[in-house]
Amino acid sequence: MELGRRVLKQQEAAYEKDEDQYAEEMERLETLPKAFEEGTWTWEDLEWIVRWKMTGSPFVGKVLDDFNSNDETFVTSQIEKSVAASSPGEKLSHLIEISGVAERMGSAFLLFMNPDRFTVLDWKAWSVLHESGYLPDEMPDDPSVDDYLLYLGSCWAIANEYDVSLRTLDMALWALGGDE
Repeated sequence: MELGRRVLKQQEAAYEKDEDQYAEEMERLETLPKAFEEGTWTWEDLEWIVRWKMTGSPFVGKVLDDFNSNDETFVTSQIEKSVAASSPGEKLSHLIEISGVAERMGSAFLLFMNPDRFTVLDWKAWSVLHESGYLPDEMPDDPSVDDYLLYLGSCWAIANEYDVSLRTLDMALWALGGDE
């Protein structure tokens, strides 16, 4: 599969048409970065991110239970550390210390913290990038922080190459990934 600006824009439109949560996702992408920066996010915002990332998964209840087992003070501290950290790896490392938040879920939190700088680590998107030759290997079963950084770097390069936002790229890759 060959990626290009036209293909990415077409697939972004397909994502918008097909995703039930699109309107709320766009609203959250507008409001949550400021809420994270100012520390005004709510527990409900965090739960929404978990549910959004787990859409269609039979494990959403288990992941929410794991996430909700965390002490709020600990979660607040980890999010504050993540927001304050300078490197993507450090930001993600703080988030994955939270129960129920592994690298893929942490990347969703990063997206809603700063959609201009971060994108979501996803099986479907990774597969498209692998099949297109942008990533050398298939996604590991349990991706690491380093795997996310490799993926993020590829996404930054592709978004730059085709002059699209990371969010456009992510939506397009999701749509191109089909119903895996």
